[in-house]
Amino acid sequence: MRKKEELKTVRKTVLMTEATDKDIEQEAAKRGISANAVINERLNHPTSESSPAQVAKFQNFVNWVVKMMADYSLERAHLVEAEGNKFWTF
Repeated sequence: MRKKEELKTVRKTVLMTEATDKDIEQEAAKRGISANAVINERLNHPTSESSPAQVAKFQNFVNWVVKMMADYSLERAHLVEAEGNKFWTF
């Protein structure tokens, strides 16, 4: 659970181009989240491709590969799973 001070929010007015606004709105609609969530995600992960959404996509891919590999070689499936899990170890 987050600390009280982490739950506090502030309201800011941000100026942006119409193209940026449209891009944010389209992404929000596509992902089923608010435009505010998209903006916060972009601000919190400006130079990283490892946003929470990207990391979740990657993990889903790893899970899919492991499931497919298990049909052919359980040992290799475990190796793929172990390599994928390294991305979660900091």
